[in-house]
Amino acid sequence: MTREVPPALAGSKRRLQGNSLARKRAKTRHHTADALPWKVVARPVEAGMGGDDGILELEEVDDVEVVYEDTEGGRVVTFNVVGSEPTAEDPEQELITEDAPEMSPSPEDDEIHQPDPFDSVNLLPNWHSYSLHPQLLRVLHAKGFLSPTPIQSAAIPFAMSDRDVVGVAQTGSGKTLAYGLPILHRLLACGRPSSKVKRQLGALILAPTRELALQVSSHLNACLNAVGDIEFKKGKAKQTDKPAETRSPPLVSVAAIVGGMSSQKQRRILDRGVDVLVATPGRLWDIMEDDDDLSKQVKHLKFLVLDEADRMIEAGHFAELENILRLTLRKSKVDQIEPEGNEEEEEPVRDGLQTFVFSATLSKDLQRNVKRRSRPKPAGKYNKREKPASTLDDLLLRLDFRDPEPEIIDLSPQGGVVSTLKESKIECLSADKDAYLYYFLLRYPGRSLVFLSSIDGIRRLMPLTELLNIKAFPLHSQLEQRQRLKNLDRFKSTPNSVLLATDIAARGLDIPAVDHVIHYQIPRSADAYVHRNGRTARAMHKGFSMLMCSPDERRVVRALLGSLGRQDTEIAEMDIELNLLDKLKERVQLARQIETTHHKIKKANHDRRWMKETAEALEVELDSDFMSDSDEDKPSNQKRKAKDLKNASLKVELKRLLAQPLVARGVSTRYITSGSRPIVDDLIAGEFNEAMVGIKKTEAGNDLVVGKKKKGLATKAAAKEPDEEEWQGIETA
Repeated sequence: MTREVPPALAGSKRRLQGNSLARKRAKTRHHTADALPWKVVARPVEAGMGGDDGILELEEVDDVEVVYEDTEGGRVVTFNVVGSEPTAEDPEQELITEDAPEMSPSPEDDEIHQPDPFDSVNLLPNWHSYSLHPQLLRVLHAKGFLSPTPIQSAAIPFAMSDRDVVGVAQTGSGKTLAYGLPILHRLLACGRPSSKVKRQLGALILAPTRELALQVSSHLNACLNAVGDIEFKKGKAKQTDKPAETRSPPLVSVAAIVGGMSSQKQRRILDRGVDVLVATPGRLWDIMEDDDDLSKQVKHLKFLVLDEADRMIEAGHFAELENILRLTLRKSKVDQIEPEGNEEEEEPVRDGLQTFVFSATLSKDLQRNVKRRSRPKPAGKYNKREKPASTLDDLLLRLDFRDPEPEIIDLSPQGGVVSTLKESKIECLSADKDAYLYYFLLRYPGRSLVFLSSIDGIRRLMPLTELLNIKAFPLHSQLEQRQRLKNLDRFKSTPNSVLLATDIAARGLDIPAVDHVIHYQIPRSADAYVHRNGRTARAMHKGFSMLMCSPDERRVVRALLGSLGRQDTEIAEMDIELNLLDKLKERVQLARQIETTHHKIKKANHDRRWMKETAEALEVELDSDFMSDSDEDKPSNQKRKAKDLKNASLKVELKRLLAQPLVARGVSTRYITSGSRPIVDDLIAGEFNEAMVGIKKTEAGNDLVVGKKKKGLATKAAAKEPDEEEWQGIETA
């Protein structure tokens, strides 16, 4: 028997399965929908539900009968669970804390689980000294993580010895496993909990963005999957679609709580009990305000993690974080009730909380807004009300480290730049940034992540990229969470694509194979610049970063690099084919005109529709100018039709320009073996740019010009080359 759940439950579809009516009526018990023992199942591909159809996941429950009863208040739906009888001790026992029948562990599983041994001495000699749980060693070996990264080798020994750790390391260095492996090792060592007892929260991981929280949860769950349930294709792990009944329940439960998703479903997950909770502060505090039991569990945590901590403790950000961290503070002996006359010094009560703080930047200077002009303060003057000098000071004030001297591990690279990243810049007018961006995307195909500081900038660029046949996807805070995740997946799966994003994509996201990071708008702080660049050149792979600097942004760039202890002259400029850029400017200008005209028409239609709806609601008659658009003799309609015709002609012209090939200077369109740029060898070798004829395929890092003088000579030399018509005249002669 099936039923359809309203859209308020995150768009998920849930199925109620039962047996015969006679068996169900033998033993029944009334329950609410949220109190049923749901379990997650794989979506059936045969039913057309395995694709990107907006369904997040399915849940099902067995032995439930749906009963419709007619009452005075109307028709009421109740659920009868077969075979469940209330006990005398607890008549209101909820089944939501129990596992499904086929997922219930045997009595032997209630005892401490004895894992199968793993030969780490021969298979993982570099990990053997850490004495990790065999389950973690199997996954590390299966995924090819044969050696720990520098931050992992430095942090894990202290974490395994119950020390608090503050880690600073470059982006893409494996910070998630640096704190994740010790936490999972400790929880796995405790064995499987009894199925009759609700899991208690052991670790809380706080992240600043939803995407980062979901990513951390995915990485930790991948460490808990059985190796037999993981397929490996091209060196990447992928979870198989085995039936739920063939998989045993995990020893450690990991869940993510983020905004933009169904809060009802997230509350049900928490009611069942989880061991590791990855959350954003906002959604977590919303749930904790109505859940006293979760608040009590937070007070008795074993592990507390702040990922990208510097972003979360900035002034004015994440006010909910203060309330959550207040629950983790220790109670002092003075706070406890003691007999009078027994005055002792205030000493906090020792408990077992272990704190981990990780980020790529933990410097107050990097968080300073470089776009604000500030006067230097006179030396020697210090105000007690001033903010602490470093982010670490903020952490010491806000976090209650149980370790009197937390271990601080700083492996951040000098200047905030990893060794495998190449930086460049393009100095241009603000009005020409669109043309330079279009040139770069055609000249160097690949996955490009374009960062902007405003959402309006993304909304302006999106229609331009569509008109210019560039595959682009937006990512900003005003999109629905499902759309944000969908755009991320599309960007990851499309080889030559662009992600137009704000700084919500700058921190922590592990997007594979990002070839270029483009700073279309200069970031407001140096730490944002470091984290933006960290989306490429991850895990010692090559990466490329480019700053697009207008004349009015030069001061900001100098201040930004000055915060990193660098000079703006250290960044090389890009070598640009100016004749191709001029041709692209014409395309961009046409696209702008089309978008401007379309925007005006769309805005006029919206305003007119709004006026009509408002007049109907107020029962007011409109003037004749707002009557039906069917009257063709009206001047407004004639103007609108003229605009439509003009817009259509512009689209035809743009389509014609896009169909024309872009030919570089010195390439003969008549004979490919002649001209100052013979392209035969590149065509035979396959090293040619498909969008630009005569341009050799190369990486962006190979086209850097060191010094302006060298670039000026190259530009003059290119200007002396004969153009296409001159070459044709020479060939004819």
